[in-house]
Amino acid sequence: MKPFITPLLFSFLFFSPLLIADSDTLPLNKKTKVIKESDSAEITKQLKTGSLKEAQSTVSAEEEIGPKPFLGSISVYGTKKLNEVILKELLGKDFDEWIKKGLAGDPSSLDIEKSLIQKIQKKFNFPFAEFSIVQFFEPDNLAVHIVLDVIEKNDLASRANFYSEPTGQFTDPDLLIQSWMEYENLGMDLIESGQIAPDGTKCEALHCPFGHEHTKLKRYGPLFTEGVKKNSEKLIEILNKDKRADYRASAAFLLAYLPNGKKVVSTLVDRIRDPDQVVRNNVLRVLGDISELRPEFAIPVNPLIPALNYPRSTDRSKAVFVVYSLAAHSSSAREELLRDGVPNLLLLLDTKIPDQRDLAYNTLKKVSGKDYPVSDLVSWKNWYGKLKKDKGLPAAK
Repeated sequence: MKPFITPLLFSFLFFSPLLIADSDTLPLNKKTKVIKESDSAEITKQLKTGSLKEAQSTVSAEEEIGPKPFLGSISVYGTKKLNEVILKELLGKDFDEWIKKGLAGDPSSLDIEKSLIQKIQKKFNFPFAEFSIVQFFEPDNLAVHIVLDVIEKNDLASRANFYSEPTGQFTDPDLLIQSWMEYENLGMDLIESGQIAPDGTKCEALHCPFGHEHTKLKRYGPLFTEGVKKNSEKLIEILNKDKRADYRASAAFLLAYLPNGKKVVSTLVDRIRDPDQVVRNNVLRVLGDISELRPEFAIPVNPLIPALNYPRSTDRSKAVFVVYSLAAHSSSAREELLRDGVPNLLLLLDTKIPDQRDLAYNTLKKVSGKDYPVSDLVSWKNWYGKLKKDKGLPAAK
């Protein structure tokens, strides 16, 4: 069982009046208008150019009833040049206006966000700077956590050591990719209408976001099970080599229908370094379910340790859950994390994002045997400093 209340995490494009998921394509609540993953790029473009039809962004008075998003925290990750105070001073009233308009669902917040990033880049010239907006699916609690994710030049090679963009283009085997996209869209519609719960049903796959119990989803179960078994090598080729990120992302989910868990793990672990954030997200979600529910299929820890410090908050949240689950089930995983993973876990312990902080904390307790409070970062660093000195371990960052 996860050691925190909110079982479902997702990030979305801040802050249109429509929820645009960039990773875990799930709505804030069933009254929130959802744009599907496959539509998000075009809708984002329309929002930024002001060409989105007014009818699409209108929310009725009835739909506005219920809990409203509110600001939970503001933080900066990836640099010591900035913190919350400096960020607010640098961005001034525009930052407050962005938050106000974003929480209100005003599409003009997108242009403000762009100008804020430009202002940050003009002063610091980071290779990467982007706001991550994190929210948890928790009844009556729509706290929004804003993180400025940053990479400094000296950290680029270690924190974004992704593969080059693939260049191939392959035929959709038995239209499995198309069928998966249909299944995702149907599943999101059913969640939005309250007919199914997110991750509330089980199926024959190692990961299954919507299940197949609902009548509209039933036919996809055998279609995926048989189709993936027949076309597994073609799907692996798409995952590794297709230039279309949405194809790779769909292939990652489809491969979870293979009965050979060892093959699924070995195939997906390599794509933790995919250049696309949605592909990484999907890979880590499948590995997360396997690590939690099917520990007999061993997942190597070392490829996950760099992902604890990847550029985007969505990467880090998924990676730390997999790591926590592995530490819960495997003494060898705990030993590897103690040797190589503590510096990154300490970084997450110092964040304001609840899932990252709490999972890092529980993982640290498991690997260390210590029980310092979650808020006592000094004691955790002192413990690791002594351990590092005694055993010659990597330095905390």
